[in-house]
Amino acid sequence: MKQWQKIVIRILWSIAAAALIVLFVVAWKAKSEKQLTDIQVELVGESAQALFMDEISIRSILNDQGVQVGVPIEKINLTQLEHFIEKTEWVKNAEFFINNKLVLEAKIEQRIPIARVFTASGASFYIDKEGWRLPLKQLTVLNLPVFTGFPTDQPKLSKPDSVLLKDVLFFAKTILKDSFFMAQVAQVNIEPNGTFQMVPTLGDHLVLIGSVDQLEDKLNRLFTFYKNVWVGSGINSYQVIDCRFNHQVVALKKGLEPIQFTGNFIWPTGDSTLAMPPVVEKIDSVVPIKLAKAKILPVKSTSKVQVKLVKSKPKLNNKPKNNSLNKKNKTAKALMPKKSKSPTKNN
Repeated sequence: MKQWQKIVIRILWSIAAAALIVLFVVAWKAKSEKQLTDIQVELVGESAQALFMDEISIRSILNDQGVQVGVPIEKINLTQLEHFIEKTEWVKNAEFFINNKLVLEAKIEQRIPIARVFTASGASFYIDKEGWRLPLKQLTVLNLPVFTGFPTDQPKLSKPDSVLLKDVLFFAKTILKDSFFMAQVAQVNIEPNGTFQMVPTLGDHLVLIGSVDQLEDKLNRLFTFYKNVWVGSGINSYQVIDCRFNHQVVALKKGLEPIQFTGNFIWPTGDSTLAMPPVVEKIDSVVPIKLAKAKILPVKSTSKVQVKLVKSKPKLNNKPKNNSLNKKNKTAKALMPKKSKSPTKNN
C-alpha cells in the first residue's frame, strides 16, 4: 500500500505542475495579445537635463523601430531595442520594460560632455568622462573647458593621438574639480609636441604647463603665485608664467628679466615687511683670465663706443706719463689698477 501511495502522490504533483505550466502559457498568451497603451521616457544618471537626447528624440527612434502605442506586446523585443538605442552616440545606457498596465517604460542615461576640443583644421567635438567623442548637437549652453590644436579630426585615432586625447581628458577632469580654474581658464592650447599652454580669462599672460605630469601640483603652485604675487603686482604686468619646473614658478614681467618664485616664500609687492625669497644663482666654472689694459678708440658715431683690448708691452721707463685730456693725441688710454710688485725674471 505504501508503494501505491507514493505513486499516487507523484501523479498528483505531475498533474499540478502541468496545470501551472498551462495556466502560465495561457496568461502569457493573453497578455501578448494585448496592445501597448503608452510609452514613458525618463532621463536618468548624473544629469536629467536634456543635453543631447530628449523625450521627443527617443520617441522618434522608437517610432522608426515600429514601437508605438497600439502595437501588440508580443512584437516588442526589449533586448534588441536596448542594443539599438545604445548605438546612438549620445546614449550611454538604455533600459526598457513593460509594466502591468502595458506601458513601455524607457530609462535613458545620456553621455555628459566635460570638454570641447577644437582640431587644427577648425572642426570641434565634445568628449565625455570616458573619452567618448560626441558630435555637436547642443540643445543648451554648456560651460566647459576648451582645448585647441588637436592634431586630427578623424574618427579613428592613431596611438599617439589616443594618448594625447587621454591627456586632454585628464586635464579637463582636473579643471572641473576646481571652481577657481573653471572660471580662470579661457582655453588650453595643445602644442605640436603634445604639451599644454593655458590662456587665462583674467590677465594678459600665458601660462606654460608642459605635460600633464603632476598637473594638480602645477595648478596649486600657480594658484599660490596668483594669490601672493600676481594680485599685488598687477594683473596685466606679467607676460609669461612658467609652471613646468618642480617646486617653483618662473614669471616673466613685461620688459623685464624673469623672476623665480617658490611657494614657500612670499614675493614682496611694495611692503618691506614681507619676506624676500633667497636668490638662486647658477655659477658656472670660471677660468681665470689675465686682462690687459684697454684702449678706447673713438669712432665717428656718437651713439656707440668701440672697446678694443690690446696687450700692453712692458715699459722700460718707469717715469709716469701725463694722460691729460688737453693733449693733441686723440687716443685716450684707460688706466688700470696697479698690481702689487712681484719679483720678475728678465730673459
